[in-house]
Amino acid sequence: MAVARKAVCVSSPCALRVLSPRVPRSSFRTLVLYYMQALRKEVVLLSTRIAKMGNLLHSTVQH
Repeated sequence: MAVARKAVCVSSPCALRVLSPRVPRSSFRTLVLYYMQALRKEVVLLSTRIAKMGNLLHSTVQH
């Protein structure tokens, strides 16, 4: 039973908390929030870049 708990913990965010027990829960949540926001920005920037490249390619092919 303890093995199953450990496996579940590894796949969840609590694994990071186990690695750094000094970090309070609120700080950990803030860190995760910042990480998710940064990740979202990267995805938006990447999709915008792909769209711009697609538009450039499309306009190049048309002319």
